[in-house]
Amino acid sequence: MIKKPKPMALVMAICDVVIDDKTTGKKSLVGLFNNITTSTVPCAHPRLNVFLSLTEGTGVYTMRLRCLQVGKETDLFGMEGQINFQSPKQIVEFNFEMINVPFPDYGEYRFEVLCDSEPIIARRFQISQSGV
Repeated sequence: MIKKPKPMALVMAICDVVIDDKTTGKKSLVGLFNNITTSTVPCAHPRLNVFLSLTEGTGVYTMRLRCLQVGKETDLFGMEGQINFQSPKQIVEFNFEMINVPFPDYGEYRFEVLCDSEPIIARRFQISQSGV
């Protein structure tokens, strides 16, 4: 059995909003961030988006986005679905929109993307305490 090539990530960004212009097909990422500031934990961030652009895949993959707290390495939450590349030259874009996203503590977190259980890309971010 020939193993499929691992897709390559072109972009992974965390932001407030992704605007998809239906006329042009262009995406606008609004409010890019690396840090969420909160006065108390646990907390729930009202809305965040993880935007992803992949290429060099062939055929169907099971893609999983998961969030982990660095150091604990257990999944806090995640999403999974199928993606299909018609050609390795195709660029496939995804936007994962999440509402009331739970974070148990201050510290460093990581979003990871896996295709067929193989890591593709990861993105770190912080939950930090706001000034009191």
